[in-house]
Amino acid sequence: MDNITKNNRLLWIDIIRIIAIIAVVAIHVEDSFIFYWNKIPLTDWWASNIYNGFIRFPVPIFLILSGYLLLDKQEDDEIFFSKRFSKVVIPLVAWSMIYWIFKNNYNVLSLFTVNFVQQLFANKIYFHLYFLYVIIGLYLITPLLRRILVHASAYDVRYYLVLWLFFVPISSLLGLLGYRNGIPLVAATWDFGFFFIGYVIKKTRITKKIVYLSSLLVIVSIVVTIIGTYYLTGRSEYFYGSVHVLFAITSVIYSPCLFILIKAIFSRFSVGIGSASGKLINAIGRATMGIYLVHPMLLHFIVHGVSGIRLLSVKVLSPIVSIPLVTFLLVVLSFIIVLILQKVPLLKKIVP
Repeated sequence: MDNITKNNRLLWIDIIRIIAIIAVVAIHVEDSFIFYWNKIPLTDWWASNIYNGFIRFPVPIFLILSGYLLLDKQEDDEIFFSKRFSKVVIPLVAWSMIYWIFKNNYNVLSLFTVNFVQQLFANKIYFHLYFLYVIIGLYLITPLLRRILVHASAYDVRYYLVLWLFFVPISSLLGLLGYRNGIPLVAATWDFGFFFIGYVIKKTRITKKIVYLSSLLVIVSIVVTIIGTYYLTGRSEYFYGSVHVLFAITSVIYSPCLFILIKAIFSRFSVGIGSASGKLINAIGRATMGIYLVHPMLLHFIVHGVSGIRLLSVKVLSPIVSIPLVTFLLVVLSFIIVLILQKVPLLKKIVP
C-alpha cells in the first residue's frame, strides 16, 4: 500500500488521467498531418512526428491505471459489476446512437435498422468507441483474475509477464523483421497485458533507482519512436502498418515507465480537495471519460472547417502551433460540454 495521504493519491491519479486524455486528443489532432508523408512540407511532417513521439502512451496508461486500481481490490462480484458496468454500457449505447446519427447526416430513423445493431455489436460505429469495448472485456475478466492473483506467487506473475512480452511486443518486432510467430496465445493480448502491468506496478516497491531508470527509458522510447517513425515511413512511403507495430513495441517500455514517473513526481505533492486547484484537478479528472467521448465530434468540425477556416491546414497554421492550439481548444470545449451534461440528471449518466 502506498505510504501517501488520500489527497495525494487522488491527485496523482487525476493527473495521470488528465495527461492521458490530453495525449489522446493530441494524437487525434496530429493524425491530420502524420499520415500525409510527401503530401505536406517535410518540416510540417517532422513537427507532427516529434509531437507524435511524445504522446504515444494514453491508452496503455489508462489500462495500466485500471489494473492498478482494480486488480488488487477484493469485493463481491455483484457490487463490482453494479458499480462499474453502468458507467461503461450506458455511455457506449448512448454515444453509439449519437455518433451513428451524426455520421448518417443526422437521420434519427437510421437507429431503427438492423445495420445499426450489427455495427454496434461489431464495434464499428465510430473509431474511438473501441476503448469502451476493451474496458467491458477487461471488466468481465476482472473478478476471476482477482481470485487467481490472490493465490498467485511472484513467480506466477513473472511467468505471465514473460509470456506476454514474447507473444506481444517481441513477436511484433520479429514480425517486423520478417519472422512471424505462428503460435497463438489468446490470454496474451495487448490490452490485457497493460491491465496486468498495473497490478504488477502496485505490488512493486518503487525505489529511486527504478524511477531514474524509468526516466531514462522514457527518453529512449521517445527518441526511438521519433526516429523509427521517420525511417519506417520513409522506407514504405506512407504512415501505416509497420509504424503501428513500432508503436506497439515502444509503448510497452514507454507507458509503464511514464506511469511510474508521473506517480513518483505527483505523489509528493499535496493539494487540498477543497482548494480551487484541487477542485479543478478533480473536476477534470472526473470528466476525462466524457472528454474522450465528446471530442471526436468537435474535431470533425475543426478538420472540415469552421466558418471556412481550417485550423488544421498547413496553409493556415504550422503544425508546430496548430497541434497544441487545437488540442487545447478541444480539451477545454469538451470539458465545458461535459460539465454541462453532468448537471443534467438524465444526461449525466452518459458522461460518467
